[in-house]
Amino acid sequence: MKIAIITPWYTHNVGYSENFLPDALARLGHEVHLISSNAQIYYKSPVYKELYEPFVGPSIVETGVTQIDNYTLHRLEYINTKSALPAIKGLYQYLCTLKPDIVQTFDLDDDYVYEAARYAKEYGCGFFTENHHHRSVMSKDGRISLFIKAKFLIKRLEKRLRFIKSVTDLCFAISEDTRELAIDLLGFPKEKVVKQSLGVATTLFKPLNTYNNTEREELRRKLGFSDRDIVCIYTGRFSESKNPYCLAQAIDVLRKQGEPFCALFVGTGTPEEIQKLSSIKGCIVHPFVQVRELPQFYRAADIGVWPKEESTSQLDAVACGLPIIVSNKTRVQDRYEGNGASYLEDDPHDLAQKIMHFKDITTRKVAGEHGVKKIQEQYSWDKIAGDRVLFYKKSLSDRI
Repeated sequence: MKIAIITPWYTHNVGYSENFLPDALARLGHEVHLISSNAQIYYKSPVYKELYEPFVGPSIVETGVTQIDNYTLHRLEYINTKSALPAIKGLYQYLCTLKPDIVQTFDLDDDYVYEAARYAKEYGCGFFTENHHHRSVMSKDGRISLFIKAKFLIKRLEKRLRFIKSVTDLCFAISEDTRELAIDLLGFPKEKVVKQSLGVATTLFKPLNTYNNTEREELRRKLGFSDRDIVCIYTGRFSESKNPYCLAQAIDVLRKQGEPFCALFVGTGTPEEIQKLSSIKGCIVHPFVQVRELPQFYRAADIGVWPKEESTSQLDAVACGLPIIVSNKTRVQDRYEGNGASYLEDDPHDLAQKIMHFKDITTRKVAGEHGVKKIQEQYSWDKIAGDRVLFYKKSLSDRI
């Protein structure tokens, strides 16, 4: 099959779907083309130059065609829109020239999704969308406000979305709550929405027992941790919406009780956010690292903690053998069931109690091994790509 995967933006050496799914599909023997604008992720952020440019380069890069791993990357000119996502100039015409059998987008409604749907409708190819919008991002208390419901009701009536829904073969929702939102708020038919989680590059994210302990010991020593320290790791943005400071507060609570817990924050933030985290004793902040460097940081830690919202980093940490602790308001219980815990969101004292549960090394080991097995059986990008190919093939066979 010739598969075109379309993403509104693309950044090399990060850990998003667009970095791993195309390669996994290509390794199954398919011709895979990833089409993107020449905008980087978060290119519109007012703090892009400060937070992201030092690590991933300028917000807008050159257009052109490049071979990345086993797939081909096509960068077309971006177009600014009112949406957070850019449009892709000439996308419809480009698809007409490329003539893929399958078109896959990473969203279910936007300018670029509409252009892709136009091509799929005219040429009769398989068309698939995705929904990554979690309930936790849209609501502080887990409930959708009447205002947001009204906004989505209006969107359901828009001609563009109605057309996209009519052309879509299947929408892949990355969790149960994203599936519910696609159906309840955007009106996708139930039979067109399938739950399929994001994945993990299991050849990259592996537990410590496949490596020499020297790697762990050397990195911990370099970061300033002792053998006695029990290190909680958080990776990602240091923004208030993610609230990593709650972890720092929990560490402060535990250390005042004489407990040997520390925290490692790996990612990006404003100088104020970085200073706030590093001001807590036992908390160390490390700059953003590229995705291929991340596994060693997980293997140097003991517990993964994400105080707010869902993150694919949670799956990566589990794949490396860490028990994880996440907010009780997330709707991805399958990520931590049997290999972690949830805590009362924004409550550092409750988070401290949950961290204490994993003080015992045997408890961490049992949870970690359970998590690794779960990831390898259910969440590897190889498995997800294989399952998705079956949906693609069915779409094509139904058209014969």
